[in-house]
Amino acid sequence: MGHIEGSLFALLLIVVFGPIVAERLRIPALIGLIGGGMLAGPFVLGWLEDGGLVDALGAIGILYLMFVVGLGFDVRAFRENRRNALLYGTVGFLAPFGLGVGLAVGLLDLTPLAGALVGAMWASNTLVALPVVRAAGLQDNQAVTTAVSAGVAADLLSLLVLAIATSSATIAAVPLSGAAGARPEPALPLWLAGPLLLAYALWFLPVVASWFFVEVGHARPQRLVFALAGMAGGAVLATFGGIEGLIGAFLAGLGMNRLVPTEGLLMERLEFVGDVIFVPAFMVSIGLSIDPALLVRPRTLSVAVAFTAVVVVGKTVASLIAGRLGGFSLDEIGLMACLSFGQAASTLAIAQVGSQLGLLPQEVVNGAVLTIATTALLTSYGTRFFAHRVPRVPAKEPALGARVLVDVRPEGSDLDALMRLAGEIARPDDGVVKPYVVTEPGGRARAAELVAEAVERASALGLDTEGLVRVDESFAEGTLHLLEEHDASAVLLSWSGPRLTSYLFGAEIDGLGEQLPVPAIAASVRRPWTRVLVVPGAPRLPWLLDDSRLAVELALRARYGRGMPVTVVSDAPEPFEDLWASHADVEVVAVPGRHVLDVATSRDLVVAPSHLLADMPVLLRRRAVRALADVSVAIVAGPHRLKTTPTPPWLGGLAEVPHRPARAGLGRP
Repeated sequence: MGHIEGSLFALLLIVVFGPIVAERLRIPALIGLIGGGMLAGPFVLGWLEDGGLVDALGAIGILYLMFVVGLGFDVRAFRENRRNALLYGTVGFLAPFGLGVGLAVGLLDLTPLAGALVGAMWASNTLVALPVVRAAGLQDNQAVTTAVSAGVAADLLSLLVLAIATSSATIAAVPLSGAAGARPEPALPLWLAGPLLLAYALWFLPVVASWFFVEVGHARPQRLVFALAGMAGGAVLATFGGIEGLIGAFLAGLGMNRLVPTEGLLMERLEFVGDVIFVPAFMVSIGLSIDPALLVRPRTLSVAVAFTAVVVVGKTVASLIAGRLGGFSLDEIGLMACLSFGQAASTLAIAQVGSQLGLLPQEVVNGAVLTIATTALLTSYGTRFFAHRVPRVPAKEPALGARVLVDVRPEGSDLDALMRLAGEIARPDDGVVKPYVVTEPGGRARAAELVAEAVERASALGLDTEGLVRVDESFAEGTLHLLEEHDASAVLLSWSGPRLTSYLFGAEIDGLGEQLPVPAIAASVRRPWTRVLVVPGAPRLPWLLDDSRLAVELALRARYGRGMPVTVVSDAPEPFEDLWASHADVEVVAVPGRHVLDVATSRDLVVAPSHLLADMPVLLRRRAVRALADVSVAIVAGPHRLKTTPTPPWLGGLAEVPHRPARAGLGRP
């Protein structure tokens, strides 16, 4: 079946039924795809030819796979746990790498260059058992987060070895009999191509992508195609220096990481396109080169056993060393080790590249496939065993900007400025912004227009957004339902600003604020701002201190990435100084907070905790209403505490709702 139509039909059948059969047999889906390729390949049924359509799609698939790995890298989690992650990642790389090199050179009689590739194959890992940990509620356990971050560090080191090895192989490697052969001499020397690739991926591509998303590519299909072009550009530039293209694709993914939110629709579509055809085609293409008769030969089985021993011994030793130094229990060390046994993406990529370069014989690739299947079973059962022995830790609150819902009713805020504020809240956490409107029955059409306009404005700011329309009995009920349905981390409410009438008769937003289970920001953003003024106050109660710190954090986010000045107006700034310690452009004015009423201008954004406004005396409130009439204002509070007005005096204590303390860690950076 050599023609394109037949090859495509056979490939799609394998992509559909391979994972289904694998699931029935309780083995990883990728083994089902590789097995399907082996069955349909030239050694069995002969439906698919080695070097045809499937190989072409598989070559794209390996680039796509590494590109998505780069896009999904959690930079924030790695930074927060960098000490343990770097320790475990380094030891977790060196132990199996050393064993792998020794095995390849000493027992398999391979060259040192080929030995380095074998070591890199097993020094990397793929966390195929991570869903087991999540199901057990251990995703926030420090041992698990260390294993996840260390896996990324080990993969980076493995890819570095691959880059050096492939660059050397294109010039000096002697191909094995029957292999593809060495590649042409690279157009650029490695010492020049490497820095050019890093500059392209980590500086040029993010700058151009940011400009494109803001100025030109507002539609998701345009952004998706641009991202693929960026991936291809990185791969091409890598090949100029003799580096394997997948290294360039991975670095391009890292460069675009902060522009493509992990939970955004653009990332979802990128993963969908890859998972549907390209990545499965890569797995199938590996199967085409495997002769099943060779898999059961004693030589292949002995190679697989040796490789499995390298993985188990190397990862276990690394876990013991890093676990003891990190102060983890024996059960946590066992969980770390079993998690790191899994092998898939990077291992297959390195094996395939080594085979194509003629550095690795086919028996190594065959043994690698058997090892991947074996370690998949070991990591699944081992992780399940230790997951039941490690106690759960309380779930962490989501980052403030992970999923920000934005009320886009026309309530006095400029829509562009409101969406910009939402974007500044979400960007540091690689979050998504979701504008919404709650409407009564019969108002859906108008609500959809408002949401569509907000999505368009947000796209023009380079944000990845999803608009929401909710039909409900009231704005409060609809908002609460949306917060729960979309697991929101914060809500930004459009607000008309401080009013004397609200002081006398109460405000509708207060009734909702006391029910909100997430941090809330009531914002009257009249135009883009050029300076941020934050008034944290001098709170004495713990939950009021949490709100004040949340206000400072919001102020620092509101100038994120733009070098905008932030002025802290407080005569007692000590409780908040740690928040701006790393920001050089923060000015502290040691005067009472009411001083902000004298200096605020129409180009400022004033940020304050809601209790300052709610507790403001009536005469000072009258002054604030006049001074802030044309100023953008954002009032911040933790869960259940958003309140812009005091209790009306004639209700006394009957209507008073006590402040509720924030959940642990809420709003902290």
